[in-house]
Amino acid sequence: MGMKITLDTNIFLNVKNKEEPFYEFSKTILNEIDEGNIKAIVSIVTIAELSIGYNKTNELKDKDEFFAGLYSNKNYKIINLDLKLADKSGEIKYKTNLKLPDCIIVASSTLERASCLITNDLEFEKAKSLTDILTAKEFCENYIKNNKKDK
Repeated sequence: MGMKITLDTNIFLNVKNKEEPFYEFSKTILNEIDEGNIKAIVSIVTIAELSIGYNKTNELKDKDEFFAGLYSNKNYKIINLDLKLADKSGEIKYKTNLKLPDCIIVASSTLERASCLITNDLEFEKAKSLTDILTAKEFCENYIKNNKKDK
């Protein structure tokens, strides 16, 4: 497939917490990434947001294992905050009035030229003029299913 996508934090949380109705779709996406069919962009904001949950539930060993796996998997690219990303995030905040952490995720996606941003958070619709925003279900139905047929 060779597609590069950006993942919002909730995609990981859907799988970790088995959250319905998103669990199966989000799990399918993460499996496609792990199999090397898709490359994923992950903002450092997502790492921070995931860390909150692991710390809150005192799952420190699980957190360390998850982050080590994420950082070592060549199919994931973690995007750190730098001046260029901060500037782009500010521009997106001005244009969309999204929450700043969400702007950083959108900026990561646009600067990395990802095909789309996958999220189950409807607030991201505010950034639809800047990048394609798809739910996990939409992505699975429109991209994964079609690409499986092509093989």
